[in-house]
Amino acid sequence: MLRFLAPLATGMGLLTDKYMLGATNFVEHYAQDFHATPAQKDFVKAAMYAGAILGMLVMGPASDYIGRRMGLLLCSLITLIGALLSALAWSENTLIAARIITGVGMGGEYPLASSHSAETSEKTSDGARNVALLYLFGSGFGQALCPMVTYAMDVGGVPHEQLWRWIFGVGVILSALGLVLRYLTTQDSQKFVEGKEAEQKHHDTTWTILAPYWRALLGTAGCWLLFDIVEYGLKQNDAAIFHSDDGGPYSDSILQVLWSRLLVIPSLIFAPWFLTKTSSKRVQFIGFCGCAVANLVLAVAFKELREMDSLFFTLYILQLSFQSLPGVTTMAISAEIYPSMVRGTGAGISAAAGKLGATIGSYFFSELKNQGHINAIFWTVTATSAAAMLLTTF
Repeated sequence: MLRFLAPLATGMGLLTDKYMLGATNFVEHYAQDFHATPAQKDFVKAAMYAGAILGMLVMGPASDYIGRRMGLLLCSLITLIGALLSALAWSENTLIAARIITGVGMGGEYPLASSHSAETSEKTSDGARNVALLYLFGSGFGQALCPMVTYAMDVGGVPHEQLWRWIFGVGVILSALGLVLRYLTTQDSQKFVEGKEAEQKHHDTTWTILAPYWRALLGTAGCWLLFDIVEYGLKQNDAAIFHSDDGGPYSDSILQVLWSRLLVIPSLIFAPWFLTKTSSKRVQFIGFCGCAVANLVLAVAFKELREMDSLFFTLYILQLSFQSLPGVTTMAISAEIYPSMVRGTGAGISAAAGKLGATIGSYFFSELKNQGHINAIFWTVTATSAAAMLLTTF
């Protein structure tokens, strides 16, 4: 039973991360009792990423020394504290601070969960597939869960001043569940233990081992940065994108976000299978290429498409589906390409670059949204995806 729960314990952190990301999408609308300024609202969205960068840069390398199990437990504990403070926040500035703390825990999840998933694979060739399954669990179900919970409470008549706190409250439950599961089931892999023994025997430092991989590090960090500009910039603002020209109730835009999360799950299921048929690098290139083309169409014909809701929504789902491919590969390549004794460091640096991109995308796209330049968001995504295509071939 515990063996069956071990993969679930590894994936709970990423599921919680994606859930808490979705929470930020809706809190701006419901937390009106704080009377936040536009700048404060933008900082609530960006705060989690500032903490995540710190978490990745600290927890990734730290896990190479203290072990993956201890690192994953610390990440779950920090996330739990941040989620609890978010639910109990008494001002907008308190919420910003709570989101930074949450971000530290969430940030550590990416290098630790992906490295642990790759290291526990019986065969090296299974590593990318297992990381893809991890991404499916988090990005598929985690991102769908938040709008589902929010929509149910909204139509159920929960007062707005309580609703946003309950959204974070569910995040507290998820964090606590992940902490308990990890304490009971997670162990350092044999590959990690053997790698640490080899490192001690040869007296090599982390940076000595990592130095020959500088070009790979530039590629994994750069691609993750560009991808997260796209993913987080869009997904923190898509409720507003769907609501921008719609006079209907806000619950309708929540429902559209929910459908967008559910309809992208088939592409997340497809990704692990696709990785068994071709290389991670090729999968990543195809994903960025499709994302660039779909967003180019959305940018060029934005005004016309906004008058055809079904077609606009279909194209939006299409570009999200293509996003699933580099979403998997940016994590999988970073978890596979580096030696086990420095894998946490390499993956942590790459993931931190990604969250720097998430901070840029979240803040910049929010500014474009606030100024009514929704069309410019799609132009930016097109250019960013094209740049990522070029870097993938590097």
